[in-house]
Amino acid sequence: MASSKEIGTSSLSVPQAQFPAINSPQRLGGGSVGSLQSPSRGKVALKPGRSLMDWIRLGRSGKDLTGVGGKILQVTKEELAKHNKPDDAWMCLKGKIYNITPYFEYHPGGFDELMRGVGMDATDLFNEVHKWVNFESMLEKCFIGRLAESRSRPASTKSSQALKPPSPVVPRPLQPPQPSTEAVDGRIQIDGVKNIQIDKQPPRHDWFQTGSTVSIVIYTKWKDMTEDRIILDKNEKKFKITVFVDDHCLLLHWDLEDNITTDYEVKVSGGAGKVDIVLRKQTEGKQWKSLGNPLTDHNTFQKISDREMQYRDCILKHKESISHDTYILCLQPPEGSRLVVPIGYHVFVRLNVNGMEVVRPFTVVIPSLLANQIDRDIVDGKAFYLMVKIYQDGVLTPHIGKLNPGDTITASDPDGNFKLSKLETCQRLLLLAAGTGFTPMVRLIHYSLQHGDNNRKVNLLFFNKTEKDILWKEQMEKLKEDERFECTYILSEPSDEWKGPTGRIRRELLDNYVPKPETDLNTLLCVCGPTPFTKTTIQQLTDYGYEETDIHGFVA
Repeated sequence: MASSKEIGTSSLSVPQAQFPAINSPQRLGGGSVGSLQSPSRGKVALKPGRSLMDWIRLGRSGKDLTGVGGKILQVTKEELAKHNKPDDAWMCLKGKIYNITPYFEYHPGGFDELMRGVGMDATDLFNEVHKWVNFESMLEKCFIGRLAESRSRPASTKSSQALKPPSPVVPRPLQPPQPSTEAVDGRIQIDGVKNIQIDKQPPRHDWFQTGSTVSIVIYTKWKDMTEDRIILDKNEKKFKITVFVDDHCLLLHWDLEDNITTDYEVKVSGGAGKVDIVLRKQTEGKQWKSLGNPLTDHNTFQKISDREMQYRDCILKHKESISHDTYILCLQPPEGSRLVVPIGYHVFVRLNVNGMEVVRPFTVVIPSLLANQIDRDIVDGKAFYLMVKIYQDGVLTPHIGKLNPGDTITASDPDGNFKLSKLETCQRLLLLAAGTGFTPMVRLIHYSLQHGDNNRKVNLLFFNKTEKDILWKEQMEKLKEDERFECTYILSEPSDEWKGPTGRIRRELLDNYVPKPETDLNTLLCVCGPTPFTKTTIQQLTDYGYEETDIHGFVA
C-alpha cells in the first residue's frame, strides 16, 4: 500500500473484512477493477498554504471555525439540511455536527467529495472512504454540537439548546472499563452509546486443562482460517482473543481465574477452521474451576466493517536506514500481546502532531528479501517490520524519522483484504510497483520464492524517479540469480548514465516487459503505488487482455 505523499508504505481504521477491509484505504478491490469506483478516491492538488500542517496552524490560531461563535448547539435533521451550500456547509459524523465550510480548501479529496455529505448525516459515506481517519481530532475546531431527535417544528440555530463542549480526544486504552449493557433491537448496547450489531451466531468455543496448561478451542468452520488471523492480548489476568473469521470478527474476553504466562501456542487445523490456543498456567498443578469471569464484550461476533479498530503502544526495537530517505523499523507489541500480520496487510500508525491525531497506513514487510526463513519473533507475533519513507514536508513521517530505539509507536490491528490463496495457486506472479508501492511486494516475492510451487515465475516492474530511489536494489540483484525471478527498473528522472527503460506506465512497457495473458496459465497481477499510478496501471492491464479477477490493487 503506498501513498502519493505521506504514506511511507502501502495503504487492516477500521477494517473491513477481507484484507480485512473492503473499504480499507489500501484496498482497491478484492481483485476487481470495478472497485476502483467505490471506496477508493483520488487526491486533488491543493493550493499553496493548504496542507494538513496549515490546517493544524489555522485551528490553533484562535479563529472561530464553527461559524456560530463557538456556541455548542443541539441540531435537528431539519436544521442540518438547511446548511447544504458551499458557503454554509454543515455535516453530521457519528452524531456530531461540524461546520466544514473552512475545511473545503484543505481536503485532499477535493471540494466535490465533501459536498456529497453536506446537510446530512454523512457517517456512512465517511466510512466507505476512510473510516480509519480520526475526524474528531481533524475537525475539533469546527464542532457545532450534536444531532438531536427530529421535532415537528425544526429547531433554529438561535433557539438551539447549548450543550457541554466535547471532551478532548484521548487514546483509548487496550482494556476498557466494564460498561453496563443491554439488548436493544437485536444489538448489544454498551453504556447506552455503542451498538454492536449481532447478525450471526458466534462460533462455538470450549476449554479444557491439564496440570500445566489451559487450552481454548474455537470452532470457526472457516476453511481459510490461518494462525495470522488470531490476535491475543493479556493485561494482568484479563485475556482477550480476537479472531477474524472471513468478514466477521469474534471477540472472547475473560478475567481469568488465575494468571498465565505469555508463552502462547496457536494451532489451526487446516480445512476445518478449528483453532487451538494453548496457555501455560503460572501456577502449575492448580486446577481451575472455570476460565474466569466473562467481560462485557465477551463472545461478540460482528462484521469487521462495524468494528472499532484497536491500537497498541508498540516499542521501537531498532531502526535501520536502507536508502537516503527510507528506514526499516522493527516494532515490538506490548508484553502479553501476540500480533501476527498477514501477507499483504498493513497497520495504521497513530501519532499526535501539534495537538492533532494523525493516522497513516503502512504495509508490514520483512527485514530482508534474502532470508531463507522468517524470524521467529515475527512468526510468534512478538515483532513486525515497517518500511517507512521520510517526506521532509510530510506531517507524520518526519516525526517517525526522529524516533529512536525504545520510543513508543501506536499501531493498530492488521487491516487488509489480500487473499493468500490466490498467491498459493498462481503459476505466474506479475508485480507492478511505484516508489513505496514496493512494500506490499516484499512479502509476496519472498513467499513466492520460498513456498509452494518451485516453478512459479515472479516478475517485478519497479518504477522510481531516480536510481537512488530504488529500494533494496542490491538484494533484488542477488535474487536475480534465481531464474524464477525477474526485475526491471523504470526511471522517470534518469541520469545521463542510465541505460534502462524510462518514463511512466504505458502500453509500450507492457509490450516489452509483461507477458501476454495465457488461458492455461494461472496468473496473479498485483499493483501498488500512488493512486493515479494504480488506476492507470490496472486499466492498462485490462486493456492488455487480463481479467479483472486476476488483478489485485493496493490503494492508499
